[in-house]
Amino acid sequence: MSAENKDFSKEALDNAKEGTENVTDSMSAKAGELANDAKEALGSAKEKASELAEEAGEKISEFSDAAKDKATHLAEDAKETYNEAKDKAKEFADDASEKISELTDTAKAKASEFADDAKETYTEAKEKASEFADAAEDKLEDLAEDAKETYTEAKKKTKGFFQKLFGKN
Repeated sequence: MSAENKDFSKEALDNAKEGTENVTDSMSAKAGELANDAKEALGSAKEKASELAEEAGEKISEFSDAAKDKATHLAEDAKETYNEAKDKAKEFADDASEKISELTDTAKAKASEFADDAKETYTEAKEKASEFADAAEDKLEDLAEDAKETYTEAKKKTKGFFQKLFGKN
C-alpha cells in the first residue's frame, strides 16, 4: 500500500472516529435532556399531588371548624332558650302551677331538638370531611398514575431512541 493510500485511509479513519464521537456526544446530550424532562415531569406531578393534599386538608379543617362553630352556636341557643323558659316559669309561678309545667316541658323539648340538630350537623360535617378525604385520595392516586405513565412513556421513548440510534432491538 502506498504512503498516499495510507494517509488517505488514516484520514478517513480519523474522520469516521470524529463523526462517531460527535454523534455519541449529541445522543448523550439528548438522552440527558430526556432524562431531565422526565425528572421535571415527575417533580411537577409530586408537587401538584402535595398541593392537592394540602388543599384537601385545609378544606377539611375549615369544614370541621365551621361544624364546631355551628354546634357551639346551637348549644348556646339551646341554653338561652332554656334559660328564657325557666325565667318565664318563675314569673308565672304564682299564677298557675300547670302553666309552669307546660313551659318547662316546652323548654326541654326545644333543648332536645337543638341537641339533635347539633348531633345531625356534626354527623353531616363528619361525612363531608370523609368525602373530601376520599376525593383527595382519588386525586392523589390519579396524579401518581399520571406521573407513572409519564415516566414510563419517557423511558420507552428514550429506549426507542437509543435502539434506533444504535440499531439494537
